Amino acid sequence: RNMKKLDNTFKMKPLSANKMFGARGKRTFKSPEYVAYQNEIRDDLMGTDWPFDVDQVSFIVTAGLSNRGADIDNVIKPILDTYQGIFEKFNDNKVYYVELHKEIVRKGEEFLRIRVTSYIGA
Repeated sequence: RNMKKLDNTFKMKPLSANKMFGARGKRTFKSPEYVAYQNEIRDDLMGTDWPFDVDQVSFIVTAGLSNRGADIDNVIKPILDTYQGIFEKFNDNKVYYVELHKEIVRKGEEFLRIRVTSYIGA
């Protein structure tokens, strides 16, 4: 059986969940960094189809970070939200497995590798 997958490497700084939104008074809005991040990923994935329909999926993410103090857990939320905005059939409640890796790189060499595969139950 052919295993479906999406495998993309983005030459960009992984965004922390802490930087997704800003607030002005009682209003919350997407931060400029988050908008730029989403646009960059959307542009790179332009014309890419979501091969999983509404099936359950796994995300395997490697974050190339230049800051050793960056928390890896902050990387996943903006990715899932961005993919949900790009791919009509994807809902992040279909993610049943997440694997996160942190790699330390030089400043300016940050990257994000995102692999999505069909979820094969435990």
